[in-house]
Amino acid sequence: MRVGSHRYKHNNMKQLCIVVLLVSVFGLSLQKSTPQDPHYVAAVVEYNRLSTDVKNNTERYVSLIQDAAQQNADIVVFPELTLTNSQYTFEVPINGLVKEQPVPALYPSGYDEAIVAISKAALDNQIYVVINGREAMDCTLATTRAVEYCPEQKAYIFNTNVVFDRKGAIIDRYRKINLFGEPAHTPALRPDLGKFQTDFGVTFGHFVCFDLMFQVPAVQVVQKEAIKNIIFPTMWFSELPYLTAVQIQEAYAYSLDVNFLGSGANNVRVGSAGSGIYSGKAGALISTMPGLPATRLLVATVPKVPGQITEPFAGPIYDNPTEHDNLKLIVDPSLASHHSKLLVPGYQEITLEDGDVSCTFRVKLSRRNGAEAVHYRAFVRDGTTRADRRDLGVVGCLLSACRTDDVASCPYKFTKNEENPIEELEIKMKTYRNEYNTSQHCNNIQYYPTSFRYNHFPLSSKNFTFTMSSEENCESENEIQDNVSVFQKELISKSKREEISFKLEVPQKELVSFGIFGRIYTRDEDHSLEPMVGESSNELYGFTDY
Repeated sequence: MRVGSHRYKHNNMKQLCIVVLLVSVFGLSLQKSTPQDPHYVAAVVEYNRLSTDVKNNTERYVSLIQDAAQQNADIVVFPELTLTNSQYTFEVPINGLVKEQPVPALYPSGYDEAIVAISKAALDNQIYVVINGREAMDCTLATTRAVEYCPEQKAYIFNTNVVFDRKGAIIDRYRKINLFGEPAHTPALRPDLGKFQTDFGVTFGHFVCFDLMFQVPAVQVVQKEAIKNIIFPTMWFSELPYLTAVQIQEAYAYSLDVNFLGSGANNVRVGSAGSGIYSGKAGALISTMPGLPATRLLVATVPKVPGQITEPFAGPIYDNPTEHDNLKLIVDPSLASHHSKLLVPGYQEITLEDGDVSCTFRVKLSRRNGAEAVHYRAFVRDGTTRADRRDLGVVGCLLSACRTDDVASCPYKFTKNEENPIEELEIKMKTYRNEYNTSQHCNNIQYYPTSFRYNHFPLSSKNFTFTMSSEENCESENEIQDNVSVFQKELISKSKREEISFKLEVPQKELVSFGIFGRIYTRDEDHSLEPMVGESSNELYGFTDY
């Protein structure tokens, strides 16, 4: 099915200047990376969609692919849902036509125009390309049912990643498993993981946006498949205090110890922005969190072993502070109800408890200088949070800036003249011991070190230490846990406590939030099949034309 594939419209809007940022150009060969090289060159796109016109976006994609290739990139990644629109779909018959004619550029009559154009750009520029868009599959056709899994005889539309190799061939298709406010889309009919191999000796896993919050695929693709390189097209909506875009991308790369290529849709009006390339516990090789509409091509030399950096890198791209407030940042509406305590100037050690989680804060705050200086408050959480009609199991220990001594004023993204320096800070969390799920082949719990500064970026990993008392993936200790109830699993976990330390190594004066965020996947409950009341899921996703 090709819905709207001929509805291209001429677009005379002037395109925004594309900022091309090249990392590690010194000594870089013009040759493609090989399996023997210790690194590869990656590019991700922060993309501001100027129009819903697919032809315009396809042309801009092709231009960005050319720019990435000129910077010696082996692979370039585009964001979620910035190529297609609400009337436009393409087909990716990976079990049918793709097997016979894998290169759309060489068989244009069989594929959608946009897919043909991207295939040709990959071929012409000899570069791997990952795009995302709305994929149609018509299960009313016997030819489709013969090669695809079709639980019902109807037409489906998926939120789908498509991967092209250097020859322009389609080599992988991944359908988003965990949708966020996408009523026109169907979740993947099976929880198939996205993964593909390259000619430079790297195997990538890939998933989409809200998928990052879930055990399948975000943890499973790394731990079950032993993958160390992740691709992440996204249209993220940043939420304080734990889940702003670059903050959680960098925390995921650190916690799972992977290279992470995050490509974000840019629409600051609704809170979408944030892209980067990260290398394990070394942090951001390059990242951006714009406060204004922007299209940026980010390029970095990525070590094949995460964290083992031998080449220069740019790190975060700091924009003018006057632009920051243009990016909408939402706040976890439940934060004010969490157990908390206001901190005072000087040194203090306090312990907060909620359920079976305790957080000990050892903090030394400067004496507040004037009435404008921010306050800080400590929080603890053991429970669930609601995200797009799903209950997600969470735990957390958090220090947050607040405008006043009222908990309702937290978190507060302050400015330079409101700084209240933190001279010392360590959070010690006693919490649930991780469980290894032997049927899913991955962790049932994942902990992340998260921070957010008023410049929109997390702390550099060289400025903190994050340690856990136990070894992760202890399969031998948890072989029985797949056959017991959630309640029994929590009883087992309570008897084996995890102790986590998150500590500043140098004083900080820009911290809006600093904390340990944990996902307890066994607590998750999906209410998406229940009737909707009130808020439109179109509004949740931020766009009605995607």
